[in-house]
Amino acid sequence: MAKRPLTPRESELIATALFVVGHVPYVGHIDRLESITLRDIADDYLSGKNSVTDAVEALDQYIFVRRHRFKNVTPNNLWTLDDKTEQEALRYIVRRPELKKGETLNKQNQPFTVGQDIEFKVDKQLDRGQFRIYIGKLNGYTVKAQSKDKDKLKTVKGWITHLDRKDRLVFVNISEFGREPIEPEAKARLEAMSAGLLGWFATATLPSEAEAQTAKQMIATLQRRDQPYWFTLTVAMDHPKPEHVKRWGTVVNLLVKASAGDTTALETLEAQEDKYFKDAFLRALRALHKELTKTT
Repeated sequence: MAKRPLTPRESELIATALFVVGHVPYVGHIDRLESITLRDIADDYLSGKNSVTDAVEALDQYIFVRRHRFKNVTPNNLWTLDDKTEQEALRYIVRRPELKKGETLNKQNQPFTVGQDIEFKVDKQLDRGQFRIYIGKLNGYTVKAQSKDKDKLKTVKGWITHLDRKDRLVFVNISEFGREPIEPEAKARLEAMSAGLLGWFATATLPSEAEAQTAKQMIATLQRRDQPYWFTLTVAMDHPKPEHVKRWGTVVNLLVKASAGDTTALETLEAQEDKYFKDAFLRALRALHKELTKTT
């Protein structure tokens, strides 16, 4: 049976391991990594904050908490990989562009992006309950919009709220609900919450109960899209993936319990803190905090 190819994250892990044991330079490898955690480990070693032993231990822990993501590389074989596997990983990494810490690789070009303003010709109109559905075609995608007004329209203008690339569907909102500014009161709560959660990541200091509750409400807003600023919030968090948001909901629920004094929830958090797309959560919170604290 052929060996399965390395995943992008396995290649990043191998490049970091080779750097900390002195086999590859930092430049050309670590500055092409997407993983914030791996770059933290490499930076701490480069700055002298951590020794080789500390870095090795951190990498083993990184694999342990994310063990379901690593099929080719486990804690017991990371340090005894064959030369062919190591070269495969390095070839994969050096082909990438350099990334600033926290940046992600550009994905393939798509004809549409969420939030984009579009106009389409209506081919079909259906009445469903209290809504009229408008359906058309654009760039090989089926485009759908709905309105309570039930006007007969030949063309529809709106903005894209959701893309289903698999079924080639585009969903359009013809009102501004979702793109409205975040209210000052909600903005202040979100700013305090993002600072509290970033502090928890940095120092393991639990956020306050109010901050944890705000984080729970934020996750609910991203999932339910029931607030007039849901898309404004999504943009501020740099468009997190729905599957990531779902996993973050689990940890935020634990944070709510832990901040209220639940020791079992705290122990679960400490044991599983890296199992919920930590890098993506960090990126989103940093982007949100930066956006909320911008001076105009």
